[in-house]
Amino acid sequence: MICMKKISTLSEKRTSLTVYLMVIAVGIVTGAFLAKSPSLAGSCLVNQFFLVDTQEVSAVSLIVRTFSVSLLVVSAAFFFGASAVGQPFGIFLLIYRGTGIGISASAMYIYCGTAAILPVAVTILPKGIAFSVITALAVRENVHNSCLIFSRCFGRGEHETVKGGFKLILVKYAVLIILSLIISFADGGLYFLYTSVGGN
Repeated sequence: MICMKKISTLSEKRTSLTVYLMVIAVGIVTGAFLAKSPSLAGSCLVNQFFLVDTQEVSAVSLIVRTFSVSLLVVSAAFFFGASAVGQPFGIFLLIYRGTGIGISASAMYIYCGTAAILPVAVTILPKGIAFSVITALAVRENVHNSCLIFSRCFGRGEHETVKGGFKLILVKYAVLIILSLIISFADGGLYFLYTSVGGN
């Protein structure tokens, strides 16, 4: 009964965004340890295009790739949020996103030393922070909606409705996707400027 009350409370009140960002930080630390493996650091599935080869990737290609990853993450958060047991999957998305940031930044430091300070600050840190916030917002909605569905499955919150309904949920995720596109374009522009002045 106590557990059910807690779940019901979670469905009514969203957890602070800071909590989700802290989970991403755990992923960043995990990624930092994994960076010692060249095969993992070089895998697009793991680094999520936070780490790119400036000699091979164009700004347009980077925009498409970073947006595609964010679109998949936000969409996954949305679909998992439609399940009564979607909360663990949401947490996994946070750790996964953090791992991509951590492994990319650490790999650059491992292989480039202090020369990696500028490229990390320009090509990884800005979009890492921006996409962390996007992911945290998406997963916060995921957990909120999933907890609400879970509580209803056990007869709690039967008369409770999601404020604004399903349409509002769609609007929230649509906004996150649009923001992801804006961030991707901004990242592509910053990447273009950086490579244009000889950054590598």
